[in-house]
Amino acid sequence: MNTLLSQHRPAGSRWITAVALTFVLLLPGLSSAHEPDYTANPNREDCTFTTTGSNPYLPLWPGYTLLLEGENEDDEGELVEISSVNSVLAETEMVDGVLTRVLEERESEDGDLVEVSRNFLAVCRETGDVWYFGEDVDDIEDGEIVGHAGTWRAGVDGAQPGILMPGSPMIGARFFEEIAPGIAEDQSEILSMDQTVIVPAGTFENVLTTLGTSALNPEEGDEKAHAHGVGQIKDQALELVEIILPPCLPDATTHCLNDGRFKVTVEWETADTTEGVGNAVLPSAESGEFWFFNPGNTELLVKVLDGCNTSFNSFWVFAAGLTNIEVTLTVTDTQSGQTKEYDNPQRTDFAPILDTSAFATCP
Repeated sequence: MNTLLSQHRPAGSRWITAVALTFVLLLPGLSSAHEPDYTANPNREDCTFTTTGSNPYLPLWPGYTLLLEGENEDDEGELVEISSVNSVLAETEMVDGVLTRVLEERESEDGDLVEVSRNFLAVCRETGDVWYFGEDVDDIEDGEIVGHAGTWRAGVDGAQPGILMPGSPMIGARFFEEIAPGIAEDQSEILSMDQTVIVPAGTFENVLTTLGTSALNPEEGDEKAHAHGVGQIKDQALELVEIILPPCLPDATTHCLNDGRFKVTVEWETADTTEGVGNAVLPSAESGEFWFFNPGNTELLVKVLDGCNTSFNSFWVFAAGLTNIEVTLTVTDTQSGQTKEYDNPQRTDFAPILDTSAFATCP
């Protein structure tokens, strides 16, 4: 339960309310006969899950943080300063057989921490949908944990994963975010995708707005707004005031591997002196591919692995190439600032890189 806005929003609602899927599937017993059906566990078997991703309405990059603030009335009608710090952590958790990324939400009232939730998310590589596999919740009073209301995990007591953020939203579509009967049954509907919204962090156009409800409290509603490339910028009284970018931010030519710590880029040159940079494709959180000339033709695969708990006591860089042109692979540890370059000479088959002492920068 989100204690900050409990008077105005259904139990279990999170800042990461999703936009809707482009298809629907009935979940018996949770939707009214007069409403469109809601999505529930759609085609999970068709997904290859990863713990990072660039869904436009829910960036899932370790270190990415949104700070939202506002005012809300308490039970006595007094105004309370509220805030929510939502951070994509460099942590993962295995839930229901899927390795998920931890998104932490820290909520405060008048400067006092009242709730910490660890949300377990994974991205379907084939669709870009962000799946929600559960959350661990700590309710806090006077600095002490007093409860865990709203805690659920897919695969436990009949709970199923929901969809928080599809890759292709559709106006008017409805879907389940949380599918934990009797505990968390949040659902959402897309209202628009072309609004202009002004918050302390700035003015955002083509904003996606949603109306969230809960099957446990269907008479209550919670409006949210999501900006493309940013994430949630408004949740009832909460408004975005600051975006904190990670030390490595992925883009079309940059990988951020090993939970976002290592920045990886590639430069290339052909025998006729044509030059370019590698285009990044992310297979997983630890490995990335680059293509040079054609998106369907991978030229280079790079891994950065954590060997800190081995006798090597270092981070490893492994790479394999399918090219014989000149290539410069650059890997930077954003925590220490150390950089390593690996060069492949012109007209030479790319030799595998197996550097088990690349970065002695543990932990």
